[in-house]
Amino acid sequence: MALRILQVLVIVGFITSIGCAGHDVPWGEDDPRYMRGDFVTVDGKKTFYTDRGDGPAVVLLHGLPLSSWEWRKFIPVLAEKYRVITPDLYGFGYSDRPRDADYSWPAYGEWLNQFLDAIDVDRATLVLTDIGGPIGFELLAAHPEKVSGLVVANTWYTDDAFHMPFLLKLLTWSPTGWMGVYATNRPMVGVQTRALFSDDSKSKGEFEDHVWMSVKTIQSRKTLQQVMRGFRFERKATYRRSLRAFQGPALLAWGEQDPAVPPENLHLFKLVLPQAEIERYPDSGHFLAQEQPDEFSARILQFLDKHRARL
Repeated sequence: MALRILQVLVIVGFITSIGCAGHDVPWGEDDPRYMRGDFVTVDGKKTFYTDRGDGPAVVLLHGLPLSSWEWRKFIPVLAEKYRVITPDLYGFGYSDRPRDADYSWPAYGEWLNQFLDAIDVDRATLVLTDIGGPIGFELLAAHPEKVSGLVVANTWYTDDAFHMPFLLKLLTWSPTGWMGVYATNRPMVGVQTRALFSDDSKSKGEFEDHVWMSVKTIQSRKTLQQVMRGFRFERKATYRRSLRAFQGPALLAWGEQDPAVPPENLHLFKLVLPQAEIERYPDSGHFLAQEQPDEFSARILQFLDKHRARL
């Protein structure tokens, strides 16, 4: 029976992937993900980013499997007073998706370092969520002088309280990796995405459309698989040391209904960032920027204003 279910999933995934295995929609206003921005080459990879406003730099890193679009509602709020930069990680959004690239956290951390150099940013406050967390912590470990402040939301520095969503497990496990690539379809993605929300009505519509657009091609799923297999939890000791050494301002903001990165992680961060302010969102899940964009962006702005002299 189990084998029959797997066979059906593969067939359904193959059928739904027909016509979707080509290139992503080119950058432009016809793409629902469209944001006005620029491109810069970083370590040989064409990287898309938005850059708005003036003042101390604030860099917002998106989560999986999204893009800088995740921060679309935050940019106008923060750019009134700050230089707000939102890159697409390579492999996502409008940035390059090289098949032979290193998609590990250390490689992403060095890419972020080179990206900041390429756009003339000496130091910045990092706003980190999901995979943006370990990528930002790589930068903090290797180049602490470049990090002036931290906003940490629903991410992790250790696997002590991390619960990988089911579809990502399919991609990661070697025996089922092929199934995760070829059997993933729109209904499955919708169910998994809604499970990460407190209010699943906020998942439906444009957000699920964006998630599906990010994984609808076979190649995009293979890229996501490379990213998942590039997780380096053995780096947690390095992250712990660098976070403990960080003396700058920090804000921990948490959607407490997150089944993947639950509030236990907030307490783990408080142990290594004792100076951090804490903001809890009891009615939000993993995608805090989607469920509470007005409240969360206003809280970040308040945090930045409070500590502006140090940023």
